[in-house]
Amino acid sequence: MKAAQIKSLPATDAATEYRPLREWVPHAGWQFDSATLRLLLTIPMTELTHKPRGYISPLEWDSGALALFLRHNTNWTRTENTDSHYRYQYLWSGLNMGVNLGLWQVRHQSNLRYANSNQSGSAWRYNSVRTWVQRPVASINSILSLGDSYTDSSLFGSLSFNGAKLVTDERMRPQGKRGYAPEVRGVAASSAHVVVKQLGKVIYETNVPPGPFYIDDLYNTRYQGDLEVEVIEASGKTSRFTVPYSSVPDSVRPGNWHYSLAFGRVRQYYDIENRFFEGTFQHGVNNTITLNLGSRIAQRYQAWLAGGVWATGMGAFGLNATRSNARAEHNDRQQGWRAELSYSKTFTTGTNLVLAAYRYSTNGFRDLQDVLGVRREAKTGIDYYSDTLHQRNRLSATVSQPLGRLGTLNLSASTADYYNNQSRITQLQMGYSNQWRNISYGVNIARQRTTWDYDRFYHGVNEPLDVSSRQKYTETTMSFNVSIPLDWGENRTSVAMNYNQSSQSRSSTVSMTGSSGENSDLSWSVYGGYERYRNSDSSAPTTFGGNLQQNTQFGALRANYDQGDNYRQEGLGASGTLVLHPGGLTAGPYTSDTFALIHANGAQGAIVQNGQGAVVDRFGYAILPSLSPYRVNNITLDTRKMRSDAELTGGSQQIVPYAGAIARVNFATISGKAVLISVKMPDGGIPPMGADVFNGEGTNIGMVGQSGQIYARIAHPSGSLLVRWGTGANQRCRVAYQLDLHTKEPFLYLNKICEKE
Repeated sequence: MKAAQIKSLPATDAATEYRPLREWVPHAGWQFDSATLRLLLTIPMTELTHKPRGYISPLEWDSGALALFLRHNTNWTRTENTDSHYRYQYLWSGLNMGVNLGLWQVRHQSNLRYANSNQSGSAWRYNSVRTWVQRPVASINSILSLGDSYTDSSLFGSLSFNGAKLVTDERMRPQGKRGYAPEVRGVAASSAHVVVKQLGKVIYETNVPPGPFYIDDLYNTRYQGDLEVEVIEASGKTSRFTVPYSSVPDSVRPGNWHYSLAFGRVRQYYDIENRFFEGTFQHGVNNTITLNLGSRIAQRYQAWLAGGVWATGMGAFGLNATRSNARAEHNDRQQGWRAELSYSKTFTTGTNLVLAAYRYSTNGFRDLQDVLGVRREAKTGIDYYSDTLHQRNRLSATVSQPLGRLGTLNLSASTADYYNNQSRITQLQMGYSNQWRNISYGVNIARQRTTWDYDRFYHGVNEPLDVSSRQKYTETTMSFNVSIPLDWGENRTSVAMNYNQSSQSRSSTVSMTGSSGENSDLSWSVYGGYERYRNSDSSAPTTFGGNLQQNTQFGALRANYDQGDNYRQEGLGASGTLVLHPGGLTAGPYTSDTFALIHANGAQGAIVQNGQGAVVDRFGYAILPSLSPYRVNNITLDTRKMRSDAELTGGSQQIVPYAGAIARVNFATISGKAVLISVKMPDGGIPPMGADVFNGEGTNIGMVGQSGQIYARIAHPSGSLLVRWGTGANQRCRVAYQLDLHTKEPFLYLNKICEKE
């Protein structure tokens, strides 16, 4: 053991000060074995440094290759009304492009649209959505963004802006430090085995030395109940205790911190003063307390937030209080408070209760986006509509109850109201689901009651309200669904039936979906159904249709057809990614933000495992469409359909990419015709087993096996191989060969004499 592994020892090994062991290391022990002259030390776990589960050194993170990419999702539809003969075509392509320069990543999102009808003509339109530059900062577990972005804070809500942002990236932490989980602390009287359970299932176990111990790298398993800890001593004695485990979305693991800093200009409000700054900070103090602080500041607007989470055996309670000060409607000064309360608890019965209440305590509270919307309306006359402006109370609750073999029951309810009796929205929903053998079924019932003010939604927020325009609307819906699998062989097929009913209509649909192929590269679905409206004397209109998708090495291809009583629609679609890199241009499936560029020279036809149809092309490149950042990714090629004149010299590769990286993964290959040569010496003997074999370029291509057999890949039609089993002149010989490289046989068999040099 090194001194650096013991927290309380000096950092240098050159310390000359002598003290009793327990003055250096509390609770440490020692025992001297005079028979073997061994000194046995026991150091408590709390005094030792350790790496959390899933830890990977940032030095192993791969920033990826220099590359430029373009991924697209393109759909074309043609719709015709068979009664009016109105025809309409629509083409939409979502485009994501970027370039990676080391750790700097440039990104751009846009879409291209084309519309054409036989009544209004045609038009093209290109829309730029976002452009930004980002860079991970590993030293502080953060990511820096410049350009168009969104605030990441759950404390104030998301805001679209153009500027700079620096936020914590939770993905950079080891797996055992992500999300929320409490620490487990205890004391072992001897060398002990510690077992941690949740709802009776073992989720962690380890061995600890005598003395205090702690476990701070449990995986995030919230909504599963409290932790039951067993400490099994060397004598067999067992002690037990419980660690409360409840959390709300704002809960932070003890010792962790999250922060976000953002400043710039709020998008969509460039015609008024829209500069702002936002900063938030969250810290997990211990198992019980999480601290939240934040501020959002703009011209004539300030909002300050303070709060946190209190986790107890009765559940986790979250409370955030925000005060705002703004000049909004008619340039009047508006001040107010908002209190946000949340609660979560998973009971021993498996019942999970999540309660969240938001109360705007005064009519003067304002969100920044509402303030900017009101100011813009006052200046430009552009009407602003908001579901949060003047909101007074909002309450939501969700209960989930597993019933074992009887299924799962879910209940949810929410209500929101506004000042000045503008409107109220109340929703209730109940869902039940279960499975009998392989058949899944479920029932959902929902009821919504809305009291809304016509004047509020169709007039600007700066105009006076006419409460006489208030209306009420109540809707009850019910749905029932059944899914039956009909798998056979590699074909995965299921039949689903859905029935929906509301106060205005009822509908029913029967559909069949399936996929085939080893990797489900071909998928399809067909459906048929009807819908009848209340107070309608006409027969129920029927609809039917289907769609087909084929994953290829260049991306996914789609087709669909739908038809009803008075319309029909057909469509085509495609999605994929193009990557420009120093080795050329490679096409592949639609990728996530982090993906791999595979290079395996000569391995044309090799299938990328989990590659959504990706195959190594004739230039030796392929795209693996998705990688998990900051985690070990295993990448494997299936060689069963690879060209026969090449083989891989290694198995799977591992890579740990940065988020947003285009990781370059190289597979070593050997090209040439596979040849099995039975070799004999001129005197009838055979070269020694294990003798090295070299080609004409001096490259080691194999060794002699049993009975003098040599397996090798040979790229030239004629030449010789050198067999060597020592340094002496009589410890080598040469095998001459001539091959037909154009034969379709996967293997060539030769019998040759190894002539002495």
